[in-house]
Amino acid sequence: MAILIGLIPALFWGILPIWMRKITGGSFLQQLLGTSMGIVITATVLQLIFRFSISGHDFWLYFISGAFWSFGQCGQYWGYGKLGVSLTMPLSTAFQIIGNSLIGGWLFGEWTGWHDNLIGLGALVIIILGVLVANGIVGFSLKNLRGYLVLLATTFGYWGYSGFPHYANSTSGINGFLPQALGMLSTSLLLYLIGRRKLPGNDPAGIKNITSGLIFSVSSSVYLISLQLNGLVNAFVLTQLNVVVATLLGIIILKEADPRRTLTTSAGLGILIAGAVLMVQI
Repeated sequence: MAILIGLIPALFWGILPIWMRKITGGSFLQQLLGTSMGIVITATVLQLIFRFSISGHDFWLYFISGAFWSFGQCGQYWGYGKLGVSLTMPLSTAFQIIGNSLIGGWLFGEWTGWHDNLIGLGALVIIILGVLVANGIVGFSLKNLRGYLVLLATTFGYWGYSGFPHYANSTSGINGFLPQALGMLSTSLLLYLIGRRKLPGNDPAGIKNITSGLIFSVSSSVYLISLQLNGLVNAFVLTQLNVVVATLLGIIILKEADPRRTLTTSAGLGILIAGAVLMVQI
């Protein structure tokens, strides 16, 4: 059951980029702010219904986690427009897996003994190989170098997003959903003001992207539960299976690549899944 719960974020996070590119549109900053607003709305409703309690210590940990998310998500949304979903998702996944797996396995001690470390590192290599094959490693282009570097530089946000809740004392991660959402909105608003140099005001694209936030909220709230049930490494790796959904839909629905590439992509994603399955055995 814990594994099934961990797969729910993967499904909704995989659908999200297609929804944004096909339905809501807007710039990456409008998408980021709209998503954050939708998340805050959902988190507020849940808080009013269930009245989650949280200490001041945990509040700020989740708030900071949300702030870090804004940087990571900003880079990924930017990548959707510049590189395309089917290219951004595998690369972003690779960068995130490297950092989060090593942080969880070594810093948080989720890998114990040589056996866990051997399996973890082996699975990590398999996952990265799968991502590279799915992306078509021979298709690496210097013209996209700036995009690759932006994705790499902003990935630290995702590391903080997953890592800070680990220090919380709360036994239920969902308790921190509202403060995390507030951290997301605060930082997203700051990035919006810096990038667009004006207040949001009447922003149709931003308003439409509130629906993106509602979709994201399902993944985000369930991910907090999965962190408690599966641990950082396993919970995170399970979410990264969203690359399977997003990459294939990016090729098929958004027509971002030659359909003949689908076979190679599918093979790479199959390798990625095999690595993820091996990782969750730890």
